[in-house]
Amino acid sequence: MSENREENSSEITKRPDGLTILCILSFIGSGLALISNLYIFLLYSSIPELLQSEDVLKIPSMDPEIMLQLIQSTTRSFFFFSSSLYAASVFGVYLMWHLRKKGIHVYAIAQFLILIVSLIYMGGDYAVLPGLLMTLLFVFLYSKYYKLMS
Repeated sequence: MSENREENSSEITKRPDGLTILCILSFIGSGLALISNLYIFLLYSSIPELLQSEDVLKIPSMDPEIMLQLIQSTTRSFFFFSSSLYAASVFGVYLMWHLRKKGIHVYAIAQFLILIVSLIYMGGDYAVLPGLLMTLLFVFLYSKYYKLMS
């Protein structure tokens, strides 16, 4: 378990196990989303060729046409903004890992902006309710540990 020293005190504050689990889950989710959005942003013009390659066609339960349609329904800037917001989300988790109150604010704002950017770029076709519910759940759970953060 990680420890954090408060600046004005000689006490050592331990991160609760629940907060540790939440941070790990958020880091995995936001980190993987950051990597995938950054990957698509960097290779945006090559994606059609990649999705039509022999190796991709062999992947079971994956329809390259649907993936291509989803990627082409947005612009390259969507993946840039998403990558930036997921990076901010990961940074917020990093701050919360180190018991900094600022982290919950950075995380919450980034997560809500991700939903808004998705709605702007994808329009009404994007189902925002599951993402909104997950965001609200995680922000609520993080808020339980807010008093422990400095």
